[in-house]
Amino acid sequence: MRVYLFVLLLSAAGFAEVGLPSGEVRALGADDFFRHTGGKAYSESWDYFFVLDNGAKAYVTYSFNDASEITTQFSVWNLNGKSAAVGRKYPAERFWELKDKNTISIKDEYKMEGLPGKGHRVLFTADKDGKYFLDLKFTSAAAAQVPGDGIFTVSTNKMGLIPKKAGLFVHIPYGRVEGRIGVNGDTLSVKGYGYFDHSFQADEATKFVARSFIFTGSGNDRVAGRVNVTPSGEHFGYALSVKDGKSGVVLPAEVLEKGNNYNGKKFPSSLEVKWNELGGSGAGELPPLVLETKYQEKFPILGSIGLSKILIKLAGGEIYQLRGRSKTDDWGRVDWVLVGK
Repeated sequence: MRVYLFVLLLSAAGFAEVGLPSGEVRALGADDFFRHTGGKAYSESWDYFFVLDNGAKAYVTYSFNDASEITTQFSVWNLNGKSAAVGRKYPAERFWELKDKNTISIKDEYKMEGLPGKGHRVLFTADKDGKYFLDLKFTSAAAAQVPGDGIFTVSTNKMGLIPKKAGLFVHIPYGRVEGRIGVNGDTLSVKGYGYFDHSFQADEATKFVARSFIFTGSGNDRVAGRVNVTPSGEHFGYALSVKDGKSGVVLPAEVLEKGNNYNGKKFPSSLEVKWNELGGSGAGELPPLVLETKYQEKFPILGSIGLSKILIKLAGGEIYQLRGRSKTDDWGRVDWVLVGK
């Protein structure tokens, strides 16, 4: 059995250099939300990250892998003091795009309903070793933008001569949410805030990314987005910033650990991301995002979707999400996820 790794399933191998998206900063549209076709080893992922007012956090990922299999994954941390997770896999024909309704549906049990923004709804239902339920709607959403076409080019062969596409679209950098979450019949009404991004790669994820860093916040000053570190220590991604009332789009200029270039080989003990404003976006000069990476939860991705120890070993080992919260000097409270081995 071949193990397919969605966009967050990462390992350090290969060589990569990065080219930036083409075009001017723009608002996102329906074409950015729906599926992007790719090559034989193509993968695509829609990732949600919710921080709830009751102290819990919830995560939903829908991922299209190698154009043949769709994975659905839900996990919750500290919901009434408990944590739970479930993952399911389905053949690709269960993945439906209902473009007249601006909806993506997976066998009517998992949905992304409405274009990203105010009113966008996320539904997850699963019966597997228990009952799991999430139904959240964004009651507000900060404006989202993308640099150009949103497509970075990463040279994935050792000579660095064959650039391939890696797309990233931060659909909702921050928005208030409300709805219900249930585990094994214990269903709660919840409120909080959420983040939603969408990414795809035209080849195996392992050739593009060694570590991925997702971050968001709820303060008046905030920066939210995703930064990826390639196996060769380069970086790509972008973020949406709000500082002193000015909004803009920024690219990572440097990614540092204790003052040195962070190469992504291991999880960092701290991170510093310095920014370059994307010309004319309005962000202005911004302070770096500096935080300690002490995590609240260490979450095993492969184990949570039901892979056996043998298959995890064949995949090169478990992939973890370190999930945490840090207080920063310039950006207030930041909730984040770090992904890798």
